[in-house]
Amino acid sequence: MNKATRVLENMAFHEKEKTITALGEISDHADLGRQSQYINELLNFAETNEIPMQDAMRKCGGNCLSKDVIELAKKIYENSSTIEEFLSGMNEIGIGGKNLHIENKKIIAVYKSCYCDVPYETKKLNPLYCQCSAGWFQHLFSEVFGKSVSVHIVDTITNGAKECTFEII
Repeated sequence: MNKATRVLENMAFHEKEKTITALGEISDHADLGRQSQYINELLNFAETNEIPMQDAMRKCGGNCLSKDVIELAKKIYENSSTIEEFLSGMNEIGIGGKNLHIENKKIIAVYKSCYCDVPYETKKLNPLYCQCSAGWFQHLFSEVFGKSVSVHIVDTITNGAKECTFEII
């Protein structure tokens, strides 16, 4: 399933149908450029029509996280005596962008550049797309800690910032 279809599949049924009626369907064989364009159109349509997309995008981001990465992160966590040691181990092997640290009792994740290829295919991608990365972090840390965590987007490159910053609580 391509990324654009995955976004649609994570939407509520009624909202998905409304979106497909307005935008049409996208082929599973669409190239990345077409997928990026479709996702951007979808997010812009959702915003204009007050269709909530945070949950759908976060689920989509969680779907991008492989079981192998989760298991590796769990091992690092189990073998760490502090959260700082855990985050250092994650940074060493590159999980989470190599820029995880503690600040004001929150885990801060920083991306110096987009790790997803979709934003590179669209000149002005709707910032709602970054909920996908928030969902990735939310799924990862919820699995590792064995409890639900919340993720707050501080700022993103799609908003014009120099880097993406997420708070994991």
